[in-house]
Amino acid sequence: MSLLTKCLSRSRLESLNRGFLSQRGNTMASLERSVMIEASPEVIDEISLDAHRWPEWYPGVQLAEPDDTFPEVGGVVQVVYKTAGTTFNVKFVVTEYTPRQSIAYRLDGMITGTSRYRYVPEETGTRLTCIYEYQVPGGFLGKALDKVVLERMNAENLEKSLHNLKALVEG
Repeated sequence: MSLLTKCLSRSRLESLNRGFLSQRGNTMASLERSVMIEASPEVIDEISLDAHRWPEWYPGVQLAEPDDTFPEVGGVVQVVYKTAGTTFNVKFVVTEYTPRQSIAYRLDGMITGTSRYRYVPEETGTRLTCIYEYQVPGGFLGKALDKVVLERMNAENLEKSLHNLKALVEG
């Protein structure tokens, strides 16, 4: 029995091993941001659910083409996204939709993950919160890259998008 095994309990060794193994695959990163918009959820929906207008308020979105069923569950928006000099396609599939309350998407393509927008009416308007969770490929190295570069860039884009949407809605 090694000194390490003697010093660590079996459950602790199993936990360390699971952690090491999970670092070799993809990991999920998560961001959450909110903005207070001085408007009703109905007014926010008029702009945020017009996919053709996404390039007006979401940094990096070059083009957004919804199918005929969007924003209903199962509806799809094909998005052309550009970041760091690279252009790629992402498919947004609606997984949940409650008008004037929330909408959630599954993202497929170069970016995979989920994005959920939630409306909470308050005295002076509506608090809009977005939770963005995305896969980071590359295990430990991908996670390190995410912390150094991607998380900051994604957080900035998410914050800018919410403030841009606020400016459009409030006029």
